[in-house]
Amino acid sequence: MTIKPYCNDELWKPDKYQLPERSRLNHLPPIGIETPVVESLTSYITRLAESHSISISVLMTRELAPLLNKYYIQNGITKGLSTLLNRGGALNSMGELAQQLVDSLEKLTLKRNLSALTLLPLSDFLSSRELLHKTKAWCPYCYEEWKVSNKPIYEPLLWTLKDVEFCSRHYQPLQTLCSYCDRQIPWLSSKSRIGYCSHCDRWLGSSINCKNTANTVFSEEDLSRNIWISLTLGELIALSNKSSTLTQKVNLREAVQKIVDITHQGNIAAFARAFKLPKNTVWMWYKGKSIPNLKYILDICYCLDISLLSFVTLEETAFQSLKINPQKLSNKFRIKRASPRNFDSRDIELSLQVFLNSQQTPPPTMKDVAEKLGFDRRTISDHYPELCKAISSRYFYYQRLIRAKKIEDCCKQVREAVIFLVKRGEYPSEARVSDLISQPGYFRYKKVRMALRDAKSNLNFQA
Repeated sequence: MTIKPYCNDELWKPDKYQLPERSRLNHLPPIGIETPVVESLTSYITRLAESHSISISVLMTRELAPLLNKYYIQNGITKGLSTLLNRGGALNSMGELAQQLVDSLEKLTLKRNLSALTLLPLSDFLSSRELLHKTKAWCPYCYEEWKVSNKPIYEPLLWTLKDVEFCSRHYQPLQTLCSYCDRQIPWLSSKSRIGYCSHCDRWLGSSINCKNTANTVFSEEDLSRNIWISLTLGELIALSNKSSTLTQKVNLREAVQKIVDITHQGNIAAFARAFKLPKNTVWMWYKGKSIPNLKYILDICYCLDISLLSFVTLEETAFQSLKINPQKLSNKFRIKRASPRNFDSRDIELSLQVFLNSQQTPPPTMKDVAEKLGFDRRTISDHYPELCKAISSRYFYYQRLIRAKKIEDCCKQVREAVIFLVKRGEYPSEARVSDLISQPGYFRYKKVRMALRDAKSNLNFQA
């Protein structure tokens, strides 16, 4: 009996099954897509790391760093990684770093449209100046509600915006300090957990955690304004995720021109006086030479009773009956112009001499001196470069002395730690010594490493 090979015309010949593409990381779906409370990218990264039961550091160094071409953070928790994590707020913004991270995560998870978790869809509309909270802001009532109802806990992109100070769902101010350790929480750190403090690891939900605003009294007007800001910004974020053509409709220059023309017949100076803004600033907006900060756009829209979305999309019906509501004009967002001061050269020179000869510990920096004198540091340096250089040099010399003393103290601790470990019958390795000294990071200094080697050599241990 002979077995014939497959023929091309055989109907039962099995075809090769095409397996779908597999993702490197968990195909984790983002929360709240196309809604005002869409998840932020830092929140998504935190949940992605948690779904794999790994830390943020491992996720960043082993998975994201190669795709980001950030090879300086691939060796663990280094200075490079710390720098990247300290810029966690920028990951939710609209810069190059946010775009690179979105592209990398889309490759690893095979999820699409992760740019909706950032402000990238609004990059043509928003100015990056004073746009984001530097540290985490959250609503403890939202955390508690999601936990009780067994819903996923996350951080909405809306909470990252600096102008959002209230939760529009619970009519409560967002918190910025942990009520247990009284510290600010970074948006992303190696110990980040959604709903928990990355410093003390305590739960941030419920009304117990309303410490930083517990004694603050908000007027009805402030509450109304802040809730309006949360709602109108949420509306804009939701539409930017739904409509890819929104950014094509955005023309801030045309919107500003239309408002000035309708409310003040094109009189830029009169418009600037009405909102207590510098005329040159409004002129730059009017000519399209600069983009207004978000807080000024919100201020104008609120006083004109027009939504931010109508302002952005140039909605005709909203622009038909524009009128400034004087009761809504707020001092909070007015630009303060510094009153001119006379630069008394003789007085400034004498003051600099006093700061230079003072016995204050630590000695003042030029930044401190400029603040106390009430003048810009560059202005003072232009007039008295030698005195300013001497003040800075004195401060840097003091810093070197302090650092040298700390290194010497660390060397002493290393020698004591070696003796302690030997008495316990343990080998004095660098890892074990690091656990016993107050500044293990000081092993980056050659003098500290030499102290460890000499201490082991004196006790007949080979380095």
